[in-house]
Amino acid sequence: MPTISIGSTVISYTIEVRPRRRYMAIQVDGQQRLKVLVPIDYPLTQIEPFLLQESQWILRNVMTPTPTSPSVQKRFVNGETFWVAGDVVRLALTQAADKVSYVHREHDQLIVSLAQESLLLETEMVRAALVAWYRQMALEVLPARIEYYKGIVGRGPERLKISEYKSRWGYCRADGLIALNWRLVQAPEPVMDYVVVHELAHLRHPHHQTTFWYAVASILPNYAAQKRWLSDHAAELGAW
Repeated sequence: MPTISIGSTVISYTIEVRPRRRYMAIQVDGQQRLKVLVPIDYPLTQIEPFLLQESQWILRNVMTPTPTSPSVQKRFVNGETFWVAGDVVRLALTQAADKVSYVHREHDQLIVSLAQESLLLETEMVRAALVAWYRQMALEVLPARIEYYKGIVGRGPERLKISEYKSRWGYCRADGLIALNWRLVQAPEPVMDYVVVHELAHLRHPHHQTTFWYAVASILPNYAAQKRWLSDHAAELGAW
């Protein structure tokens, strides 16, 4: 098994060829094992330089214990905290005056008004109402950020898809499709912008080599801080 030395730390990793991939990527699984995903015929000599470039992320994710699901799993009860555009708000459950459940934010509260007939399935209904609300926000916010940055990047997607993904915040496909995870609207706007610019940059640079990161840094010089925020809060943003 190949290894990478980061300072005095030696980390083993596996290489997995993915025929549909266009560029290299790294993953850390639930047991904190490092995996490198590469396209067919990818030059293996480029793996180590890439891993060294991502050394801080690797150390943070491989060497730091990952929170277990029960510690972050949402219960959808009064007073529980959620992220909205980088702000921490508290859930407040009320009964709706009519037969329609709805959600709205009021200062530091995220108020979910439940239809009377839904009370027996409260947890499921609260989650469904919240997901619908966040998805609608994503449909309003994320296309606007794409529209803003495509002029700066110099390329825009052929099509934009907003959906839910368990292990990625977005991706760019060879046919010009860009997909974004609706969960991004939980993050601060600079973090959302990092993911948007990241995927737009892939339209010109379908890889994670130095030229790609230069392109991202030319638009967002502080992108590393946003990338780190997303990594640090990933478990919490995806806990429901």
